[in-house]
Amino acid sequence: MIRYLTPQDALPLKDVFFQSFSQEEAPVTYDLMMKIISQETHPTSLCLGYDVDGALQGAVGFTPVYFAKGVDVTAYILAPLAVHSAHQGQGIATELVTHAKQTLSEQGIDALLVYGDPNYYGRHGFTVDMGQKFVPPYPLEFDFGWQAMMLNSNKITDEAYQFTSVEALSDPALW
Repeated sequence: MIRYLTPQDALPLKDVFFQSFSQEEAPVTYDLMMKIISQETHPTSLCLGYDVDGALQGAVGFTPVYFAKGVDVTAYILAPLAVHSAHQGQGIATELVTHAKQTLSEQGIDALLVYGDPNYYGRHGFTVDMGQKFVPPYPLEFDFGWQAMMLNSNKITDEAYQFTSVEALSDPALW
């Protein structure tokens, strides 16, 4: 079952993230998710959880990005995404991403952005070519991991769109 996450999900989220990521990555990604859930944004961030038998087993966060005044494009960044190691490979991440894509598309959001493995996120419709249309606020260590996809009618032109992110993603070390 997919549901919205709240700050009251802190303990089950900690378990999911610490069972999904390495000892080095788990505290960073968990803290990021808690910041996203706790921070008020406009438009609102989207944080979804996936329960199996009443227990949280997967989570994903989507935060809005902000373009210069006059840019008629809306977008969100997917980060972070985690599935408990005991439930990986069962399609939970795919269901979370698919649900979010539909929800954000219905809200009129134009694009989704992600920084991750192109082989994995390519399965969800993200492409490196589309990612080149969106310029992140910080230099990327691995340019090939920056990807995007369009959800709604393509309002973008040939120009590159620079953006800023929500406070939770404002640490350059995350990029």
